Amino acid sequence: MNYKLQVTSYTLPVTLTLYLILCFLPFVSFAQTAPPIRAEFECDKDQQEYNFVSLSNYGVAVFYPSALLSADTMQWVLIHYDSNLVRKEIYKIKLPNQSQYLAADFNNEKLYLFFQKPAQRKDTIKNYLLEWNLAINDFQLFDLQNLKNQYLSSIKVVDDYLFVVVNDQKYKSIIHYNFKTNTKKTTQYIDDEITSIESFAVDTTKKRTFFSMFLKNKQGSRAELIVTDYTGNVKQREVFPFNPEVIYNSAKTVVVGKDSLLIVGGYSHIKDRKQSGCFSGVYSFLFFNNRFSEIKTNSFRALLAKDSVVNARYLGESNIAMNLHIKQYNGKVFAVTEVFYPEYQYTTSSSSYRSFGYYGYDPPVRVFSGFRFLNAYIMEFDKQGLKTEQWYFPIQNVLTQSFYNIVNLYQDTEGSSLFYYVNKNEIVSQFMYGQIVLDPQTATKIEQSYKTDRVEYSSNVVMRHWYDNNFLVSGYQYIKNSQRGKGKRYVFFLNKMICE
Repeated sequence: MNYKLQVTSYTLPVTLTLYLILCFLPFVSFAQTAPPIRAEFECDKDQQEYNFVSLSNYGVAVFYPSALLSADTMQWVLIHYDSNLVRKEIYKIKLPNQSQYLAADFNNEKLYLFFQKPAQRKDTIKNYLLEWNLAINDFQLFDLQNLKNQYLSSIKVVDDYLFVVVNDQKYKSIIHYNFKTNTKKTTQYIDDEITSIESFAVDTTKKRTFFSMFLKNKQGSRAELIVTDYTGNVKQREVFPFNPEVIYNSAKTVVVGKDSLLIVGGYSHIKDRKQSGCFSGVYSFLFFNNRFSEIKTNSFRALLAKDSVVNARYLGESNIAMNLHIKQYNGKVFAVTEVFYPEYQYTTSSSSYRSFGYYGYDPPVRVFSGFRFLNAYIMEFDKQGLKTEQWYFPIQNVLTQSFYNIVNLYQDTEGSSLFYYVNKNEIVSQFMYGQIVLDPQTATKIEQSYKTDRVEYSSNVVMRHWYDNNFLVSGYQYIKNSQRGKGKRYVFFLNKMICE
């Protein structure tokens, strides 16, 4: 395999510059030669108003608010780029003023953008769904008149139905909404409180939705799978398999075949459980032909035994935490568990400026620095829920103020696995074939539009799989260049990377 990096640079709305370059490099390293394939959008310093959605091999859509047309109407611009980041079309769309973009979904040549208008003095919250049919370049805006919920997340659109998870602090619920007829059904329970809606999946063949959630009542807590049809009618409720030694911490639901779901998550062993933020391993089980299989547990002890003592010590600390997310490639399911902890700094001023209280000088002040990431454990499962591979992936010098998934992965059709994350302006990656290390962990800087560009700082920089063997790197950068133009610019950017 080789890596080929290309970038096209655009500076809107005035300058349009095209750069193309081909370079072939060994599979075992990331590298770039300037200029890469890059789309660049200038904006006001420290503003973050640009949004984008991958359209698979149809390209990418970038959209943002552009002008206030009236007291009631705001103009948004949507730019469609092809799979080489070459601009195809620019669309100007009218949306209700003060509408805020929340989420998106793309399937069957249709992009769905979900917007919400905050409540006004004389009006309630309003939600809208913008449909863009790429096949005929047609836009439709649906006023979701019967959807007044505020804390919406995890949307999915199939046919004419919108499936939404509501994460209100007071109550959590599931909404099945037909945006063509404005009919709605909300799934809640009188005798049970939904403490967490962990994940949901849609089976388009059987026209079923599956929600994994945690509930509690006077008798205690439990985890359940809820099966509904598209209209929201509950067809089945099943309590997760019981194991007297296991406490469920999370649950990710994945459709893996006809009449077959795989549920994967973190668990805590009752005897080993020391704190709520950390768990003992990863479990898996099937939901096949409306029945659960036996639970399979995979302890982290096997990974810790062959890795450093330092990581074993970290897992015993009281403030450690773990987060798990799921990826699918080649009919396999990958569980990525990230280990991190909240880091603090203690500041103490000189004694001449410190105040002297009743108990003496005031103590040092503890200030939150961010979440310090340590490493990731990656497990590979087949369609039966059997673990086929496991890896340890160290995370170096990552400290973030806001929490989000750091480590990502991609596996090609030949079974070679790429693990990666972005730290500031660098892509950190490692290549594996099973347990064979094709290349050790390396860091590669994200290339700029010009060789003389210097990144002063960056934010929200991530890399995501795009389509086939292509990736998108996105984020914001403040760039200085004493040899070109006005010398400095703050931009939102997209870089394309190709794995060959």
